[in-house]
Amino acid sequence: MKKKLIYAGYDLGNSAYSAIIITFITSTYFANAVVGNPQLGQAYLQWTLALSGFVVAILSLFLGIVADRLKSGKILMLRVFTLGCIISTLFFWFIKPEKDYIFFALLIFFISNVCYEIGIVFYDSLLKQSSENKNLGKTSGFAYGLGYFGTVPILFLILYTFIVPEIPPFGLKKELAEHIRFVPLIVSIWFLIFSFPLLINLGKIIQVKIKSKSSGLKRLKNLFWKKGLTITGRFLIARLFYNDALTVLIGGGGVYAAGVFLYDFSGLLELAVYANLAAFLGAVCFGFLNDKYGSSKIIITSIIILLITVVWGSIAKSKTEFLFVVIILGLMLGPIQSASRVMMSKLISTEDLGKGFALYAMTGKITAFIGPLLVGTVTYFTSQRIGFFSVSVLLILGLFFIYPLRNLKK
Repeated sequence: MKKKLIYAGYDLGNSAYSAIIITFITSTYFANAVVGNPQLGQAYLQWTLALSGFVVAILSLFLGIVADRLKSGKILMLRVFTLGCIISTLFFWFIKPEKDYIFFALLIFFISNVCYEIGIVFYDSLLKQSSENKNLGKTSGFAYGLGYFGTVPILFLILYTFIVPEIPPFGLKKELAEHIRFVPLIVSIWFLIFSFPLLINLGKIIQVKIKSKSSGLKRLKNLFWKKGLTITGRFLIARLFYNDALTVLIGGGGVYAAGVFLYDFSGLLELAVYANLAAFLGAVCFGFLNDKYGSSKIIITSIIILLITVVWGSIAKSKTEFLFVVIILGLMLGPIQSASRVMMSKLISTEDLGKGFALYAMTGKITAFIGPLLVGTVTYFTSQRIGFFSVSVLLILGLFFIYPLRNLKK
């Protein structure tokens, strides 16, 4: 139980970065106040996320092979890139609401997101060693659920301490947007506090024995292709597409809500609370179903529901409608992410976890530019609604590749 709690604590810590920096607050501040144009700001941000995803794809492969050759390699990588994300996030404070700060803001988005994503690679690779094999779904679902549920208190803290009050604390000046710029500092502290037990203790709890001396590159290839496309390979191709869709939904949801439905920061935080509570419910409940019915069935169900909801979100007419869209999206985001992590953990051996999850990250990131580039470009030339609708193409492609694995007991 101690391993599971330490493992889940990291999800609790890192979810604040994803929800507040990428999805709701800092990204929206960048688009509206720094760029001064929500549509153009969304395009800039999506292009930057696409570039950071490409770098993560290339770099994580090399680091994954190295990590598997070292007894504490995954722990070392996790520490370095987690601290890198925490430290770089602090620099958002210096981004003033002026167009002169656009490049600097995008640079910080790029650096912090690369560190965040590579940290996730090595965090995900530890799932198999943090739980019994028969309970991987419950453990992964609990971790994701705790991350989503735990984001609610920090959202309320930010909303009622920095956004709502007419006079912000600590002498922060609203006219300089200091009450918004201070938020990433809170995120960094939160991330550090809840990731600390894993960063300090997990190296003592998890002991990895290096068995194989064969080429890391050869073993990496065999995971994907061995006299033909492996089951792991087909799963990763499917995830390549549906993960692109998730990247766009998570990275651009706040900007879409602000640009199309005119949500302000308070409204965005309320949306975030609903989304995270729904995601908590989905992740935990579907975690139990995952262990009973298999990850592939959970993934397929999630994609179908997400597809219907994205179409609805692109034609929704009111804030009330969009609220239901956000709740359903949140309800399915947790299960599909958790089930994907479980499925990958079961498909690869313990000694290949580092390189296996590096490949998992690569296939999720090497073409991750497609989703943000597609949506960013469609948005730029048409509208935010049509850009949002284009996410459905990625979900359909993901469903096409994962459906043949529907009866796989993984």
